[in-house]
Amino acid sequence: MAGTHKDITKEKSSQEAIKLLSNVRSCIQSCYRFETILQTAVEEVQRVLQTDRTIICRQNLDGCSEVVVESVAGGIIPLTEQNFNLDWDKHISDVTQLPCQIDIKANLIVPIFVTEPEREESQSNLLWGLLIVHHCHSNHLWQEWEIEFLKELSVQLAIAQQHYQLQQLQTEIAEQAKQTSSELKDVQRQLLQNERMANLGQLVADMTNEINKPVHFIHNTLATLSQYAEDLIKVLENYPTPEPVIVQNRQHFDIDFVKTDFLKLLWSMRAGSERIKEIVLALQNFSTDDGQMKKANLHEGLDSVLRILQHRLKEQPDKAGIHIIREFGRLPMVDCYPGELNQVFMNILTNAIDALEEKMRQDYSFIPQILIRTKLVSSHLSLVSSNDQTIDKWFSKRHKILISISDNGKGILPHIQRRIFEPFFTTKPVGKGKGLGLSISEQIIVEKHQGKLKCNSRLGEGTEMIIEMNTTAKSYTDIRKRASF
Repeated sequence: MAGTHKDITKEKSSQEAIKLLSNVRSCIQSCYRFETILQTAVEEVQRVLQTDRTIICRQNLDGCSEVVVESVAGGIIPLTEQNFNLDWDKHISDVTQLPCQIDIKANLIVPIFVTEPEREESQSNLLWGLLIVHHCHSNHLWQEWEIEFLKELSVQLAIAQQHYQLQQLQTEIAEQAKQTSSELKDVQRQLLQNERMANLGQLVADMTNEINKPVHFIHNTLATLSQYAEDLIKVLENYPTPEPVIVQNRQHFDIDFVKTDFLKLLWSMRAGSERIKEIVLALQNFSTDDGQMKKANLHEGLDSVLRILQHRLKEQPDKAGIHIIREFGRLPMVDCYPGELNQVFMNILTNAIDALEEKMRQDYSFIPQILIRTKLVSSHLSLVSSNDQTIDKWFSKRHKILISISDNGKGILPHIQRRIFEPFFTTKPVGKGKGLGLSISEQIIVEKHQGKLKCNSRLGEGTEMIIEMNTTAKSYTDIRKRASF
């Protein structure tokens, strides 16, 4: 009867083992978490084999094994978070003769090998960890089916581990793909913005050429017309004996008023045409960019941008005018991309105007102003010559140009200031700004001119943007060639 009972128990345990293997396979196919599969495995092994302790260890690079999951019977000391050396190639039926500190009577260790596909010529097995079962209260002679069961379970756990690694790899690839897609979208948006700016620049250039011809004609004609009017008025004033018709017509209007007002109108028209010429010239300077580095006068670029923005700077019925303070130092001609620098000036000045207008809406007594400073800084000031003709000769490579554009607006909060150069970051309302102005400006200054663009802002006092540039620079094409591999 005793033998029959043992056979029935063995058969029942064997069936439980087969069922456990099937459950592990189902867990793997159902994409269960790897930690959950390991924990379920040790708990079920302990239940099926009636062991006192079942653990799975992770083999470290230093040869030690770290307990990852564990299931123990009541009264058994857990080994979790302990490191120890184990011989994984043995199964022991009696450990009473071995030095032991954890009361192990019977020990079975099965290695968990995973395939290492990194070598293309041949796949090799790598020891990932150990599946260990202990009997602590009595000796146990390990049955063949128990050993085979644990070996098969170790294979399934290896599959689960590789499945987990594959999931991690897929997640990383998905994250990288998402990041790459986001970066590509950013590049696409910036390319679109650059294309729009290029088209706008070409449109402005075409428009200024079309406007320039009639403006020149009107301007030159007004000068001649003014001279004709003055001559005719003199003739009328000095005409000795006017005809009766002339005398009769003079009685119907005030000749003195007409004379004065007519000349005023001509002078006003001439001033207007001068203003149009200035705007056209400013637009030409702003939009002219053949993509080549050339020597340019930065002050002319700043003045051109200020002329274009004049409609936002002058006094309006509903707001005060913005006072522009120029503190221009003596600067040499600078090697640069003039059109792109003008775009930087435009972006910075537009942001300053936006900040001032926001403060004006909140404080009607506020007096807005923008201070523009330019200066040449050098480590050898004694080399400076007072001769204007030699200004381009005395500066060295250590000379730098500083351009400061500051406003007395509200200032920028520190956490916002840290992000102002990020692409598409903006605090402006929808439709007011795209968040590309300062990002593109930084790219133009840093990448294309090897300079620096800094922001200093104090809340309640205003914001200062500082551009630092070399007086001479390598062209962007040369830099890109030097950076190519």
